[in-house]
Amino acid sequence: MALEHVAQGQSRFMTPGVAPDPRGVLLGRHCLLLFPTLEGVVSWLRLYSSEASLDELLSGFEIARVRTALHSREMVVRIPALSSYACDRAARLVKLVGGSIYTGTSKHFVKYRDERAPYGYDAVDIGALPGGAEFMLHGDDFSQAYTREGEVPIQRLLFRLTLRRIPGATRLGPDERAELVLAVAHGLGDGVIRYLWRNKVEAEIGLVTPGGGSAFDDPGADRSYLLFRVAHLPERILELFLGTPGIDVFRQVTANAAVAVGFAHPIELSSVGTLLPQTGYHLFWPGDRVDVVPAPLELSRISDLTRIDLELEAAEPQPVASATAVDPVGVPLRLAPALGSPRRVTATLVPLAQSAWLKRLIYLLPPSSLRGHRVAVTDRGVLITGSENVDIVPLGQLLSELSPGLLVPLGMDIVPRVSAEVLARALGHGSGVLTVFSHDGAPFQLSETSLVPLERRSLARMEIERAEVTDLSAEAVLDPSVVNDPVGRFALWGFPTAPDRKLLPSGDG
Repeated sequence: MALEHVAQGQSRFMTPGVAPDPRGVLLGRHCLLLFPTLEGVVSWLRLYSSEASLDELLSGFEIARVRTALHSREMVVRIPALSSYACDRAARLVKLVGGSIYTGTSKHFVKYRDERAPYGYDAVDIGALPGGAEFMLHGDDFSQAYTREGEVPIQRLLFRLTLRRIPGATRLGPDERAELVLAVAHGLGDGVIRYLWRNKVEAEIGLVTPGGGSAFDDPGADRSYLLFRVAHLPERILELFLGTPGIDVFRQVTANAAVAVGFAHPIELSSVGTLLPQTGYHLFWPGDRVDVVPAPLELSRISDLTRIDLELEAAEPQPVASATAVDPVGVPLRLAPALGSPRRVTATLVPLAQSAWLKRLIYLLPPSSLRGHRVAVTDRGVLITGSENVDIVPLGQLLSELSPGLLVPLGMDIVPRVSAEVLARALGHGSGVLTVFSHDGAPFQLSETSLVPLERRSLARMEIERAEVTDLSAEAVLDPSVVNDPVGRFALWGFPTAPDRKLLPSGDG
């Protein structure tokens, strides 16, 4: 026998690093749980987390792959020996899943107590570890040395375990439906908001983007989605959402973790709170997927995202349809003095009646302003935009940018003061569109493509005449001839006229 029973009150032991606890049970600083496979480790974690908190064991907790001298591989879990009560629970659950438990401090671990030895076991003969071995386990009739091959981080194991489907778990009671989380695709967001609002379901919404991502994701792919937190969701709506593609329902199990409805994590997540950092909110999906979004969640009430009724005019006047019923909630948008600091001028709306003044001003503008400004002529006026120095145009209404592409008169705000996202959705405003509010008339929209550089638009059409080209080249002589006339004695006096040449004899000058 390699072990002997510990007697009550025994104080001297052969195994180094062990001592009796107040109950007289022999304990080291740690307990080692030996399993033949990783499945045994997961099974033990499931059982222990359902009965007690794993957080108390995480200080010094380790899962390792080990190898014997015969190259057989096993799994070892090291836990702190907090008390014989905690070790008794661990031992009971280890035996239930086919493992064994040992206690010790550093290199030598002896079998933990059982029915035959209520106070534990002590090794009879402790020898030196074989070469390359890191620790040795002493059983009833054997001593086995092990070499560590690698570690399995408990947090990595927690996120890689597959969720278990629970039959009938999609039917939640009133208490379980008190707080649920919905992950909704972008395209379904407006419909879900309206549906929850009509059914008087309290909810909050936020746009989240999970961190990390897969190496197989497309570069620049948008992985964000809408996250709803709903309270007291009716059962009929829950069934509808569970059967709708693009909507995933989660049940919150801890303050920063939620699991898909109808599924359960193999490990009780409430017992491993320290493995779930408070800086992230964890969503456990079916199919081995875990999303971690920044926490705390920044959510807004869906009542602030309900649609605002507003009539918009296009660039061309359109007939306004008469309302058939009065909306008891919706209010029209109005301009009111701004409460914050003045914004930068980014555009001006010049009435068509001042177009003659604008033409005169164009002659005085410097080249930088002509190149840096863009202009569009509409039936509501001439809209001039630019990134800077727009206020040098002393005509029309100066406009500032409330949000990208949304222009309001300088020093004014839009009331009610809803968020820019809600206002853009209500106006049908988006990328490539300019929405202009003015003091006169309803707001109007136009496409950014209708804006052209002021430098190009300022030149009016000009009539250019074509000039006639005259050919001044001399006419060519068909039969040229050369005449050699004598120059006489006084050549520098000039050539005589033709009659004189006849009066003077040749060679007499």
